Amino acid sequence: MTNMDVEFTLDFVAPKFPGIPPSKLQVQLCKDYNRKLLPSNETNIDRIWELRRKNNPKLYNGSKFRFHTIKAGSFGEDSCSVTFCLGLTGYKDFIGTNWADNAAELSALGKKDFANSQAYMADALGVSAFVQTQDDLVIFIRRSASVGEAQGLWDIPGGHPEPSEVKGGSSKLEEITLSDLAELDVRNELINSAIREVRDEINIPESKLGEPYLMGVSKNHTCSGRPGMQFFVKCALLSSEVREMYQAGGSEAEESTELKLIHLSDICHLEGSDMWKEMAPLGKACVQLYITVRSNLPGSANDVS
Repeated sequence: MTNMDVEFTLDFVAPKFPGIPPSKLQVQLCKDYNRKLLPSNETNIDRIWELRRKNNPKLYNGSKFRFHTIKAGSFGEDSCSVTFCLGLTGYKDFIGTNWADNAAELSALGKKDFANSQAYMADALGVSAFVQTQDDLVIFIRRSASVGEAQGLWDIPGGHPEPSEVKGGSSKLEEITLSDLAELDVRNELINSAIREVRDEINIPESKLGEPYLMGVSKNHTCSGRPGMQFFVKCALLSSEVREMYQAGGSEAEESTELKLIHLSDICHLEGSDMWKEMAPLGKACVQLYITVRSNLPGSANDVS
C-alpha cells in the first residue's frame, strides 16, 4: 500500500483492528536475508560512521535485525498470520548505507545486481508503539539531539528489537551469529521490544501496558526505505499519570525532551498540522497505520477515534 506522503509507504497493513496478535507472529532467520556486501563500498561505510561518531560520540555500533520481507499467511476469522524474514546487520552499516551520501547509487546497483533496490542496504528493523492511555490519549515525544536519527522531531515511542536481548551479553555484530538465535526467541523479542521502548522512554511500568498488536510495517523513504514495524498498545494509566511517570524519568530519558498527549479524536486531523510538519516519517507512518486499521471496524468509516 502506498501513501501519498513521499516520506513513507505502508508496506503491510493488518486486516483488522487493533492488529495482528502476538500469537500470529512468526520469524524466519536466514543468512540469505543479510545485506549483500559491496567490497568497493565498505570503506565508505567506515568513513561515514567515523564522521557521525565525531559529531555524536554517543552512537554505538550494536547488532540489529535486518528486515528482508514480511509474508502474510492465510486469513482466519480474526486475523492473518505473518512471518518476518530477518537477517543480521549493525547500526554502523545502517548509518553507512541507508543514510549514506551515495544511497541512491547503492539502490541502483541493488536493482542492477539483484533486482532488489534494498540488497546493499542494512535496513535495520525499527519498532514503534502507538500507545493509547486509559482516557483515550496517544503518547508522542520530541526526540533529543543525542539520538542517531530524526533529532528534534516529534515521534511515537520506539527504537529497535535487539539481537543482544535474545543472545544475552555482547551486542557486537561480530560476536552474534544467526545460529546463536532461536526463531521463537527472536519472535518474542520483536514483541517485547515495543513494550520495552515505552517502558524505557516514557517510564511506564510493563505491568501497565497491554500486549502489542502489529498494525503493520512501513518504509521510511527519507533514509532509503528503512523498515519499521508499528504496534498498537493499550496503557492502563490515565494521561495525568503518564505525565507524572515521564517527568520522573526512565532509563532512556535522555532520548527525548518533551511529551505531548493527543486525544484519539484528533489523530485523524494531524496530517497537515504544524506538529505533522515536525514529525519523524515513521511517526507519521504509525499514525497513518492506526487510522487505516481502525477504519476497518464496522461503523467507523467516518470516525477513527
